[in-house]
Amino acid sequence: MLERKQIMKKWKIAFFVVLVALLASNIFWFMSILDQGITYTYQQVTVDDQKKSIETLGTLVVQNSQNMNQKDILHLLRKAAPDAFIVEENNIISVEGLKFEFENGTLKKVH
Repeated sequence: MLERKQIMKKWKIAFFVVLVALLASNIFWFMSILDQGITYTYQQVTVDDQKKSIETLGTLVVQNSQNMNQKDILHLLRKAAPDAFIVEENNIISVEGLKFEFENGTLKKVH
């Protein structure tokens, strides 16, 4: 009988230890998922702000480069970023995720 009480006592202790560990791990995973959701939301806001900034700067570049042709812009890009991967295709110059679109040799849009 004494043995049975000791076994039951060990089982009770083990049960509560496992229960606490399970609850702690569930709280950890819940907090981790919540943190990822908040991080993703802030990341999206930052990306949206960056897109707006690129559009604004693109508009400024287009307005202030009316007297430059495609070759002049390409030269300035290569001078400003000599290590960048710059691709010139027809009326588009691509450099590090930005696209400079030309129409009749003059810059029309940056995106």
